[in-house]
Amino acid sequence: MVPPDGSALVAIVGAGVKTPAGNSVSELWASLCAGRSFAAVYRDDRLPPGADMLVGTVSGFDPAAYLSPIEVRRLDRTHALAFGAAQDAVDQCGGRLPPPDRRAIVCGVGMGAETTYAEQLVRLLSSGVRAMSPVTVPLVMSSSVAAHLSLRFGVEGPCLTVSTACASGASAIAEGVELLRRRSADLVLAGGVESLLSYSAMCAFLRLEAMSRNVGCPELASRPFDVNRDGFVMAEGAGFVVLQRLDDAVATGRDPLGLVLGHASGSDAHHLVAPTPGGEGALRCMRSALADAGAEPADVSHVNAHGTSTVLNDAAEAAALSSLFGGPTPPVTAVKGATGHMIAGSGAVEAIVTVVSLRTGLVPPVAGLRTLDPQITIDVVHGAARPVSPGLGLSNSFGFGGANTSLVLAAG
Repeated sequence: MVPPDGSALVAIVGAGVKTPAGNSVSELWASLCAGRSFAAVYRDDRLPPGADMLVGTVSGFDPAAYLSPIEVRRLDRTHALAFGAAQDAVDQCGGRLPPPDRRAIVCGVGMGAETTYAEQLVRLLSSGVRAMSPVTVPLVMSSSVAAHLSLRFGVEGPCLTVSTACASGASAIAEGVELLRRRSADLVLAGGVESLLSYSAMCAFLRLEAMSRNVGCPELASRPFDVNRDGFVMAEGAGFVVLQRLDDAVATGRDPLGLVLGHASGSDAHHLVAPTPGGEGALRCMRSALADAGAEPADVSHVNAHGTSTVLNDAAEAAALSSLFGGPTPPVTAVKGATGHMIAGSGAVEAIVTVVSLRTGLVPPVAGLRTLDPQITIDVVHGAARPVSPGLGLSNSFGFGGANTSLVLAAG
């Protein structure tokens, strides 16, 4: 719980994103409010006929703007996206940073530098061990992104990696909040990143049969809560925030973008990929996050749903939301209709979007949604952005293995 004196209130003082729908928070917000989808067909000559898939790619992103020439050549796409979003977040917060040993990093990743791993495996199998890069291990280890970020930003405090599948980005923010509450750090760079657009990763998800096959109409492929939804669109992306205790932010002259009032994590303990049908695990997580914030469901002005566009996940989350609010829900949106599913990057990006919604009083529509599933009774925003009353935002992230994380956010 947040102490009554508010000394552990945590502020977001910087934010950066790299997504298929925009390379800055303002670009992303404009795309979301316009209801645009950025899915495109993924083709590879090695795929059998009729096996085309859909992806969301971060276009217009120049790694050379953030990395040295040797880093551009050596690092994975995952590293580059993380560096871009993290640097933007740090630049936005401005001002002097705390001493290096009082800075921390928490990075959420799902599979990490998978493209580099796949490339090195091909080299090994085709040309032998000496063809592999001597830095393969430090590039592909799960903690690689966090380690490289710590070098860039001179972080000598905690440097942590969180991996809770699709909830990783939100889980990283939650852990960053705890570091500040415990006073283990005075400033935390937290977020998530993923780029799984390699041939091997795409084929793995193809075999899982979780992705949309609506290649004839990409703009309607990712359609959370639509009656015709048939799976998610694999996307790459990154989102990072700079967190600081509110009293420290005010003392250093930083203008908080938003506040993280509460968080919670839990597990369904039900299935490796499917949620509990009634969304019981998600419901427990949301209730715990609100309790951590000292808030009630009635305090929530809108929900940024996990909203993957898969049949089971959307239904389970909708059921959980209906149970949480016990009647009509506040407006619900889902960013993945525009961006696709950025895996570990999604939760952090969606938390940032939730804060922008709270600051503007506007909830963007779910891109791709044309016909709401009649079995889903929550109030899903579609067609056009909708004004909402002031209140709190609830951002949900639910991952494979039953990993759930919810964040309770407020405007700064």
